[in-house]
Amino acid sequence: MKSDLGKNIRQFRKDKGLTQEQLAEVFDVTVGAVHKWEAGLSTPDISSLMELADFFDISMDTLLGFDLRDNRVKELAKRLRNMTDRKEKDGLLEAEKALLKYPHSIEVVHEAAYMYQAFAMTFQEKEKYYKRAKELYELAIRLLPSGCSDPWINDTVLYGGLASTILAMGDVEEAVKILKAHNAGGAFNATIGNILAGQKDTKEADVFLSYGLIIQLGRFMNLTVGKALYYLNTKQYQEAKDVILWAMDTVSHLRKEDTPCYIDKLDCTMFCGLAMAELKLQHKAEAKKILQKAKEKAEFFDTAPDYDGKNLRFVSITEKCELYDMTGDKTAMESIGDILSQLEDTELQSIWKSINK
Repeated sequence: MKSDLGKNIRQFRKDKGLTQEQLAEVFDVTVGAVHKWEAGLSTPDISSLMELADFFDISMDTLLGFDLRDNRVKELAKRLRNMTDRKEKDGLLEAEKALLKYPHSIEVVHEAAYMYQAFAMTFQEKEKYYKRAKELYELAIRLLPSGCSDPWINDTVLYGGLASTILAMGDVEEAVKILKAHNAGGAFNATIGNILAGQKDTKEADVFLSYGLIIQLGRFMNLTVGKALYYLNTKQYQEAKDVILWAMDTVSHLRKEDTPCYIDKLDCTMFCGLAMAELKLQHKAEAKKILQKAKEKAEFFDTAPDYDGKNLRFVSITEKCELYDMTGDKTAMESIGDILSQLEDTELQSIWKSINK
């Protein structure tokens, strides 16, 4: 919170066309006193402030020019995150003030913990900052049962932050223990696998990394399909084409051998969007060729459908891991028809019908 009092006195004096000497005469003070007011070297007493506001025909708030910040929990937490992102070291003082003001707010405690953790990686006082970050993450976890209004903060976020801080402090065993104990939905599979691989614990590392890869495959496909649909819906057809080709190239490396596998089913989905993009780019012949490829791929997959994740390349697990996609239990051929219907382009559907005569 800062005041622009000195600057305001100078500006309002000039607005009235007065010199410092004239203003000093009005208020029966020395010219030096007015100079100090305007330079911020001294502050008028409360009576003089009231008289100044009255003289300039303004409110006390306007005269003082206070920049009153919104110190509600949500805005305060947001301000702390912004200071962290900008690497403002003064943010640590703000964080400690916020903690005094809201000692039981998970939002504030979490942002303060995150700030100390981030600054430990940036500034010199690593041990001190990591220790404070650990204390704050542990406090946030203890506060969790009281509830949190921020949907971005839950036990996974807090335990993840705590574990990464402990790992940075050198306690690998404790960090892994925390991550394993709070690995809901496999959220920390990749992280655990990464740590274990670094510790030369290759067998267990590969299991966690394999399951992590399968989870990331699902997330990657959701992301790229979503981006493709966004680009198609906003008529950015070249972008749609490029993101689909990128996705198909990426997942193609998960094919282990030339037999039907889950990647073929994914390709059928992506071919539909790619054909749509080509058609809208006035490449009708190319769109037809792509749908022909989709048909061939679907027929190939449907001869021996394989949804087992353990059959993908880079996956080293022995137990069956069933994979799913948005088309459910439909065949790859049925899925193509459904997706083309959802794209709601009659010309594209007509091309597909001509291929399947």
